[in-house]
Amino acid sequence: MFKIMLLLTKLITAIILPPFNALILWIFSLFLHKLQFKKLSYFCTALGMTILYICSTPYFSHQLIQAVTFSEKLTIEDYKKAQAIVVLGGGVRNSHELFGRYTIAAAPLERMRYAAYLHKQTGLPILVTGGSPEGREPEAKIMAQELHDFFNVSVKWVESASNTTEQNAILSKAMLKQESIDRIILVTNQWHMKRTKMLFEREGFNVLAAGTTAHQALDIGILPFIPQAQALQNSSIALKEWIGYWKEKLIG
Repeated sequence: MFKIMLLLTKLITAIILPPFNALILWIFSLFLHKLQFKKLSYFCTALGMTILYICSTPYFSHQLIQAVTFSEKLTIEDYKKAQAIVVLGGGVRNSHELFGRYTIAAAPLERMRYAAYLHKQTGLPILVTGGSPEGREPEAKIMAQELHDFFNVSVKWVESASNTTEQNAILSKAMLKQESIDRIILVTNQWHMKRTKMLFEREGFNVLAAGTTAHQALDIGILPFIPQAQALQNSSIALKEWIGYWKEKLIG
């Protein structure tokens, strides 16, 4: 049942976000044209092109990412006041490398690297959280293994049952509550932090944000307004986070 719900959620999200939303508008415009609603057909075509262009420009995608980004300028001394480091998973990929059949994807690998650094600077224990919505080896177990193998860092807690960010927060709380830990360093990408921090604070955590992947300011000129594939991907990431944030904030 969960897999069906996960599939439906991904499908609905894909429909809402570019480039699929533009494609739907174009298909709809063809039907309108067949039905002789030509002005409305032209409008839908133009709207789809506008959405795709805007979301594909580095300038617009940068604005979206900046709007959803959350970061705090904290020092190592600030982080030493926490009781534990919580690192969120974010995806596993198939591996042709010799060290394993599956390995951690790029975004969560950045989180692991930062968590390893913070652990070595503060001495705080680490909790990794991430399940396996597709039925493969849980992400948290792979994270723990790769932190040990590649960063020489041992993980104290492995939370491997969660499949959503909300479940990350709930199950991490259940695990850390047993040791009276409520003040944590939360490690995830900056564009993921606003929603994640809200969900962890909802569970009663006192959160010190430790975000990764800061986006640089754009150069002035024409290039930020030329469509690029990476910009479209960044726009989709930012819009997905905004949808998730407001869903959790308004509906819970």
